[in-house]
Amino acid sequence: MTANIFSVLNTAKLGLQTNQTAIEITGHNIANVQTEGFSRQEVTLEVNRPRRVGLAFLGTGVRATNVTRDFDQFLFNQILGESSTLGNFDIRNTFFQRLETIVNESSGVSLNNAMSEFFIAFDDLASNPTNLSARTAVLSAAGTLATVFNQIGSSLLQQRMNLDNAVSAEVTEINSMLDEIAALNRSIIKLENGNTPANDLRDQRDLLIKRLSEKLDVKLIDTNDNNTTLTLSGGTPLVVGTTVFHLSVTANLDNRGFKDILVDDGMGGTTNVTTEIQGGEMRGLLDMRDVETLGLIDQLDRLAAGLMEQVNGVHLQGLGLDGSSGNLFFETLTPTVIPASQNSGTGGVTATNASPSTVIVDKFQIQITGAGTFDLFNLTTNQVTGSFGFVVGTALNIANGLAVTITGPPTTGDTFDISISEDAAMNMALSSTVLNNTDKIAAGLSGTGDGQNALNISNLQSSLVFSSGAFTPGAGTSTFDDFYNSLVSGLGAGSRSSQTILRQQEGVMLQLNTQRESISGVSLDEEMINLIKFQQAYAASARMITVIEEMFDVLQRI
Repeated sequence: MTANIFSVLNTAKLGLQTNQTAIEITGHNIANVQTEGFSRQEVTLEVNRPRRVGLAFLGTGVRATNVTRDFDQFLFNQILGESSTLGNFDIRNTFFQRLETIVNESSGVSLNNAMSEFFIAFDDLASNPTNLSARTAVLSAAGTLATVFNQIGSSLLQQRMNLDNAVSAEVTEINSMLDEIAALNRSIIKLENGNTPANDLRDQRDLLIKRLSEKLDVKLIDTNDNNTTLTLSGGTPLVVGTTVFHLSVTANLDNRGFKDILVDDGMGGTTNVTTEIQGGEMRGLLDMRDVETLGLIDQLDRLAAGLMEQVNGVHLQGLGLDGSSGNLFFETLTPTVIPASQNSGTGGVTATNASPSTVIVDKFQIQITGAGTFDLFNLTTNQVTGSFGFVVGTALNIANGLAVTITGPPTTGDTFDISISEDAAMNMALSSTVLNNTDKIAAGLSGTGDGQNALNISNLQSSLVFSSGAFTPGAGTSTFDDFYNSLVSGLGAGSRSSQTILRQQEGVMLQLNTQRESISGVSLDEEMINLIKFQQAYAASARMITVIEEMFDVLQRI
């Protein structure tokens, strides 16, 4: 009889302990109702091993065997993928807005207005070619135009530099996250190898992985050994268990020194993953830096270069008030040459602007095809424009006055990028000749006072000089205004597209997070019900102990 009483006492004790544990878990859930990334936890209750009494088995109470978290791995993987897209377009939307602020046609002195005022000033000069005020107005309008080009060009370059700095900062933040994830892997392995569920640590790790997915297109591989492996979507490892493959940056000499992304290969080297990164904020930063902003800079430079060349071409044909001729209105465009960093030969290329009034302002690439030969590739139109033979040290006209001289022995496969329009917007300036003497402005054509040449310059406003983005004076389909309006509308379209996709992604993420909350989130109503249930069970177990105490008292009085 005494043994049976102790068995009942043990059953009551187990009830107290188990329900106390359940109450603790319920309290833990309630305390973390607002904690980001927290997954609701549940205690797993099982019937305790029964004891044999004669031919029957009597129950011995309950025991808590585990504490689990409500978690859906498939849903979590979906969240990672959509978070990557959201991060990408969040960055795109932010920086598109900044680009629109730079190229703002709705306030201040816009480039469209500056170009219009420039051509109007020459039209006024055509009517009064000898008037000093009209000549001064031309210089003023031209100076304003150059200033606006300079400001927009400089602001776009600064924006690109800001994006480059953001890439470096993002790499630092990503590496910190990778280190934390690896450290959590280490802690989880240590705890769960002792059969202790590390639910809170797993929540912390999942939250870090989610935040990382906003920055990179990561793929999660659960190895079912309490470990986690993270890779880029292309398979490049970032975290394998407790081993971290850190990111780093390096200057890309083929991209004006802007940074590429590298990842440790685990063997003391690095792998360039700039093009492998397909999502997240990092992809957004790279695309905005090397595609969108660079594209705007290129278009603005070619607009400025084309305008300078056409105005110079007409101005050279006219006569100044002092009878002088052959004067440039804008400073001569200076070509740039960028050899590919992978060139194996010792040869080089120099370029000169031999004809400021006819030179083609598109961007080109010389591709060495053999000893003494090369192909000329138009980077603007993506077409081969011709094959040339060359003699080392001898200048060669390749594009209407763009002259190149190849020095040393280049190797087959070497490439050289050449541009007459590089930084043209940022460097646009009036020639010192006309800037210092308004009489040098060539308004006349057949005489110093006829104004025909000024009219010809004014008529450039309606000249068709661009075709499909390429500079094709005399065979174009759009004017300078048309080209710039296309630039602005393209920027606006890109901004609207990013904003639309961002809103769509926010909606998708809202639905996914709602689904997660329905599975893993804490419901206060449900927890309060559980709290009352476990509290009542605890009180009942305590009452059992009181009853057993009374039974002992009865036995003691016998």
